[in-house]
Amino acid sequence: MGCLAAPFKFAGCLGLLILLGIGWLYRDRLTTEARNLIGSFSDDESATAAGRPGSRSLVAARAKIDSLNGWRADSVVLNASEVASMIGSGLDPGLRSQLDSLQVELQDGSVVVKARLATARLPKELVGPLAMALRPTEPIEAAGPLVVAPRKAEWSVHSFSIRNFPLPRDAVPKLLAKALGDPNRRTVPVRIPDGIREVRVRPSGMTLFGAART
Repeated sequence: MGCLAAPFKFAGCLGLLILLGIGWLYRDRLTTEARNLIGSFSDDESATAAGRPGSRSLVAARAKIDSLNGWRADSVVLNASEVASMIGSGLDPGLRSQLDSLQVELQDGSVVVKARLATARLPKELVGPLAMALRPTEPIEAAGPLVVAPRKAEWSVHSFSIRNFPLPRDAVPKLLAKALGDPNRRTVPVRIPDGIREVRVRPSGMTLFGAART
């Protein structure tokens, strides 16, 4: 029986040696593919990650931003919770008071804000037939890019939905103007600290760039 098993053992050992040899020859490529695979898993997780405002995240975000000015760092990266904290603290107090359960998701070039909104100030003519069924607060989702100007930022909302019902895109600016109490307002102002000249939004985080060094 042992003699009969010997050829199979030899073949198994030979096959293992061949696999090890191939692995050694193509080790660089295999390492790269493994890193890409792990990276894809990380991207998937970050793409679905959401952040909520909190005191610790706000302190961490401000510390990173201070490094742009005090330590002269070129850029810093904020995670979703830190971005949510900065947006929550930077929104107009009147608008912030209408939002509950604020949550932020980061997408490529876009900031997505989810919350429960007090519907009393929503213009019924823009909401359409849904106005008849609105409750005092409703879940909303708004998305759009964040554009930085000196000492301020503007959140340009491109899409807005109430209870998963999207509003027509041309109605969104009018809705914002009504909610902000300013008929000429088409974007949401967000106060930001000094020293930020540009932002880039990715699912993995929001990169803030400081003022150019002289």
